[in-house]
Amino acid sequence: LCCCVGTSLDGNFKSPAYHGDAVQKVAVVAVTDQVLVREGFENRFARQMIEHGQGALVTYDLLSLPEIKADKQAAVTRVRQAGADSVLLIRLANQSTRSTETQATAPIFAPVITGFEYNDWYDCYSVAFVNMGTSWSDSKSQVYLEAILYDLNTGQRIWAGGTVTVLKDSMDRVAQMDPIVSKILAALRKDRLIH
Repeated sequence: LCCCVGTSLDGNFKSPAYHGDAVQKVAVVAVTDQVLVREGFENRFARQMIEHGQGALVTYDLLSLPEIKADKQAAVTRVRQAGADSVLLIRLANQSTRSTETQATAPIFAPVITGFEYNDWYDCYSVAFVNMGTSWSDSKSQVYLEAILYDLNTGQRIWAGGTVTVLKDSMDRVAQMDPIVSKILAALRKDRLIH
């Protein structure tokens, strides 16, 4: 795992078959069963795109993920009726976590009596040793998100990209959504697919 924290773009691909201009209105779909995570990502993508003059809309209030999965053509129709000509799909591609524990002081083992009943010899003399030394623990997660932009007119993928975000336990994970969104949108702008 990387020792630094933050978000980086992990490559992107623009379809060589796509020769159109920037898309006009993007429907954002965050693929997750966690309602607040879906709303958080979709709101951030739509807000940042609108702030840059790009038409965008959220879909969490338009379609549920089971509705999309059950009838993709009906979902496309509803998104088109809302004015979108493209869909930006965001999903968790992979995640790994590494935990470490550091012993700061020498271990001190203190005997502790844990048995209170005297039904037999074991309960009377049960002793556990507790490590009284100071230790710190930490974990870092690497989260890989994939973003794919689809043209609703052709149904074809016109762009794909990914991010790698390293998160520590002590970080506000909601605050990390904004840098992720910014990196993906900057890559889409660089490829002239959005405004």
